[in-house]
Amino acid sequence: MSSSTDPTSEAKQLGPNSNDKLFMAFLVLVVIAVTMLGVVNYKEALKTEASKSNGEAWVAWLTEVGTNRFEADTHTPACKGGVKPVANAKTDAEGTWGACLKHILSATELKDQINPFFDAAPHFVAACVPSDRTLMGAILLEDLMATPPGSATPFVATQLVETDAIDYKMQLRLSVCDKGGYAIKVAEFEF
Repeated sequence: MSSSTDPTSEAKQLGPNSNDKLFMAFLVLVVIAVTMLGVVNYKEALKTEASKSNGEAWVAWLTEVGTNRFEADTHTPACKGGVKPVANAKTDAEGTWGACLKHILSATELKDQINPFFDAAPHFVAACVPSDRTLMGAILLEDLMATPPGSATPFVATQLVETDAIDYKMQLRLSVCDKGGYAIKVAEFEF
């Protein structure tokens, strides 16, 4: 009696069949896609790190100048402390942040910085807003004003604008906006 389950009567196929080959091709495509996403994300992360480096350079320069800006022979007279600006001062009047910023952007190594997201000079913003895609790599510089002892918040942060007086020892916070528009705190420092 012959049986239909006889193993010798069936033709055996060795190696992968067409479904196996299709699955392997799919796996190769997944590996390629993951690699490409990794490369793109790495490049974007480098841009964020370059923006943070820009912010760190600003912090280093402002901190260094802040140590001797109240001295009579300071090397940066545009950023000199103790100089009261006139009432209703314009943006580049002596004793204002505008005059100091103008000096920084024209006579220091910071003038050559590039925002890696747009290949342009970094700009200052009032706040990092996730819905605004033009703020990637922007710099947020805030003046931290101390509140009275016992307050719920130790300080109030306001954007440092060009008409602000810089005649006192200032506590500043510098942040940069990342790709998503969120603020990355770089440092708090005295100026």
